[in-house]
Amino acid sequence: MVRFLKKHKITLFLTFLILIGAFLRFYNLNWGAPFYFHPDERNIAHAVTQLKIPDQLNPNFFAYGSLPIYIIYVTGIIKNIFFNIQNLTSVSFPDAIIISRFYSAIFSVGLIPLIFVIARNLVLKQSLKNKAGLLAAFLTTFSTGLIQFSHFGTFEMWITFFSTLLFLLTLNYLKNPNSKTTILIGLIFGILFSIKISSLVLLPIPLLVIFLAKSNKNHIAWGSSFLFIIISAIVFFITNPFTILDYVSFQNSMNYETSLAVGSLPVFYTGGFYNTIPVLYQFTKIYPFLLNPVITFIFIPSLIYLVINSIKTKNKSYLLLIAFFLLLFFSQAFLFAKWTRYMMPTLPFAYLIIAIAISNSLKYLSKTKELFSIKYFVLSIIINSSLIFSISYFITAFVKPDTRTAAANFAESNIASNSRILTEPYDLGITPFNANYQNIRIFNFYELENKSDKSNSEKLSEVLANSDYIILPSQRIYRNRILNPNQFPLGNNFYKNLINEKLGYKKIYETPCDIFCKITYLDNPIFTFEETASVFDHPIIMIFKK
Repeated sequence: MVRFLKKHKITLFLTFLILIGAFLRFYNLNWGAPFYFHPDERNIAHAVTQLKIPDQLNPNFFAYGSLPIYIIYVTGIIKNIFFNIQNLTSVSFPDAIIISRFYSAIFSVGLIPLIFVIARNLVLKQSLKNKAGLLAAFLTTFSTGLIQFSHFGTFEMWITFFSTLLFLLTLNYLKNPNSKTTILIGLIFGILFSIKISSLVLLPIPLLVIFLAKSNKNHIAWGSSFLFIIISAIVFFITNPFTILDYVSFQNSMNYETSLAVGSLPVFYTGGFYNTIPVLYQFTKIYPFLLNPVITFIFIPSLIYLVINSIKTKNKSYLLLIAFFLLLFFSQAFLFAKWTRYMMPTLPFAYLIIAIAISNSLKYLSKTKELFSIKYFVLSIIINSSLIFSISYFITAFVKPDTRTAAANFAESNIASNSRILTEPYDLGITPFNANYQNIRIFNFYELENKSDKSNSEKLSEVLANSDYIILPSQRIYRNRILNPNQFPLGNNFYKNLINEKLGYKKIYETPCDIFCKITYLDNPIFTFEETASVFDHPIIMIFKK
């Protein structure tokens, strides 16, 4: 038995990481039921529910590609057949939500062995291969960002998984170019393109790899490039037929999404990105949540080390890894909209960079007793920080009750059912209150600054006078107005006065923040990170009483 454990210790440890990773990702996939608060996954689920074979196959939703929508729909149909559900050709809204979350969790778990394999392939020294592989797999297992997005029925985990798989295939092609790998690269890139069109930013890498492969002659490289592009295009048009059949809707959607991203179309949910500095913002407001603050700090010198090392040694594998990370990072970093989800596909590459840098340093940190101690100190910092931050987030977001439900339960016990309640628009956080309160008035606080509609700000004093309670169902408007007084002077003034109890209202409830919450959000769940790091799964609810 002991001999067996020694012989298979790497496999056993990797299996253990996969099992732990699966638990952290599949636990409480039904969070937020029956309300399902995440707006993006609700849009996806709605697109799935309107499909019906053979009459209606147009998802009428082009913010993402259609491939995942069709896969979720087909999975729902299979589920209907298996459970003998009468309406076989339609998928219910809750089923669409849970199935989409299931796929996110599957791809997130799949990243653990995938990154282990890639890390082993990247490290040159045989004795360091398993160490690098297990370190990369460990970081992936206990990644706050990967745990979070495995619980979201959006397509970020699809993009992250297939981007990483594309990297593995291009890495293999670089070492051993052949037509079989070319076809696989075309298929995977076609799938990526079919998930989200912005994946086109990775197009230069497969083409460069094809031309840089040593054994490829010029005519072979051109032929392989043509084959790769044709396969990718076929996959895209087969799985996204309505980009042509309903081109007008597709084009309108692309124009809208592009306008949001670059900031030419200001909307209520991009108000948090005024006065943000690209790159610095990602490394101070996004990565410290997704990676955790310690891993973010370690990542920066790891990236610098790998860039210098790859240039010095002309290591094409390392250069390929850096190219993937930089393309995924810089293609999003300078956009006006800097949502947390935009950085998700970069996480596997960050973990690989850290694992390679640390494993390459291990051989130098084992030469003397003092250096040997430093080695274990560094590893203990990496391991403990990953465990502490990821588990704290997991408990905060998915073990404890949903903050909106908890606030509604408080209200049920402390606020009379006939009370007049004032709340904010465009947020599903108020829906748990609807069952007990019929007199809820929604006031558009987003439009206080609208100079063309002064009536909205003039009505504010009237609605405040005629309300008994104010419920802020998330920190979204409050946070943006406090942080941007120049853009939102009226909103800034209102929320400051409300918090400071200058409007005749007193705060009687705020979502509590225990030790796990304080660790996760560095003591401040409202202002520490970019708002979408918490606003979907752990928003802060405030209730004020006149």
